[in-house]
Parts: sequence; C-alpha cells; structure tokens
Amino acid sequence: MIKFIITYLFAGVIFTVLVDWSTNYARKKGIPVPPEAEFDNETRLFAIAIWPIGLIYFVNGFIKEYFKKNKK
Repeated sequence: MIKFIITYLFAGVIFTVLVDWSTNYARKKGIPVPPEAEFDNETRLFAIAIWPIGLIYFVNGFIKEYFKKNKK
C-alpha cells in the first residue's frame, strides 16, 4: 500500500513539473498565459494530490488547441 501511495505522489510531482515547464515554455513563445495558470506552493501540493483530474483537463485543452491551430 505504501508503494502505491509513493508511486501515486511521484507521478503527481512529475505531472506538476511538466505543467510548470509547459507554462514557462508557452510564455517564452509569446503565448498568453492566464494569471490563474501560475502555481504557488499550495497549488502545487493540491495538483500533486489530484493529478489524474488535472491530466484530463491538460490533455483536453492540448487537443483542442492543437486541432484549432491545424484548421487555420
């Protein structure tokens, strides 16, 4: 059981780091990033705890933006 919890939390940390990196990358490329996309430490801990839900929203938004850009 402890191994599962550690694995779950580690996956949450990886997800949170990827979201932080993608936000910084988007900002460097000139893509507008809303202020609520910024993570503080409290938000990071929350994202680590509920990362599967965040992953669903992240993939959904990525797919919408990807196909929106390809239609133009």
